[in-house]
Amino acid sequence: MKSTFTLCLLFISVMLSAQSGTSILAYHAQTAIPAYTNHQASDEVTSRFSARKERTLLGDLDLSGIWGGPTYKYSATGDDWALVRGGFGVLEFSETVSLGYGGWGSRESFTVNDPVEDSPRYEFKHGGFIIAVAPGADNVIHPRFTAIVGPGRIDVAGEGRDRMLVGQLMAGAELNLFQWFRLGIEGGYRFASGVDSELVTASDVGGAVIQIEARFGWSG
Repeated sequence: MKSTFTLCLLFISVMLSAQSGTSILAYHAQTAIPAYTNHQASDEVTSRFSARKERTLLGDLDLSGIWGGPTYKYSATGDDWALVRGGFGVLEFSETVSLGYGGWGSRESFTVNDPVEDSPRYEFKHGGFIIAVAPGADNVIHPRFTAIVGPGRIDVAGEGRDRMLVGQLMAGAELNLFQWFRLGIEGGYRFASGVDSELVTASDVGGAVIQIEARFGWSG
C-alpha cells in the first residue's frame, strides 16, 4: 500500500514537471515570435529607406548619345530676311533631353524694323547654351522643342560694337533619316535684351526665325 502511494506521488510530480516545462516553452515561443516579427519589420523599413535616394533635375538622366552639326537660320530683319549660319554640339540624355552649346553669325547684313533712307545696317552674332527636348525620339518623325540663351553682339556701321543677351525659343519636327543622321526643321522667335545703341533697338535684333539643322552623331 505504501509503495502504491509512493508511485502515485511520483507520477503526479512527473506530470506537474511536464506541464511546467510545456508552459515555459509556450512562453518562450510567444515572446520569440514578436521579437522576430519586429526584427523583420525593422529590416523592411531599412531596405525601403536605403532604396530611396535624392532626386535631382539632371542626376536621374543617363547619357545616351552625342550630336553636332551645322545650322542654317533665316531670321526676320526689318522688312527682309537674312541668313544666319553656325554650328552646335550637344550631349543627349535618356534619348530625350539634349544639353550643349552653339554659335551663329549673320552672313548677310541686318536692317532695322522701320527702314528709312540710309537706314543703319549691322552684323549680328550670338552663341548660347542649348536645351532641347524631343519626346518620342525613337519614332521616325517626332516633335522637338529648343531653348537657347547666351551672349550676342552687333557691329553697327558707323557706330561700333554693342553686346547684349540673346534668347531663342523654337518648336518643330525632327526626322530620323539614319541612326547617325537626323534633320530638324523648326520655327520660333529670337529675343534680345540689353541693347545700348542709338541706331538699333532690341526689337530690331529680335524677330522670327526659321531653322534647318543637320545633326550627326550617335544615340545608344
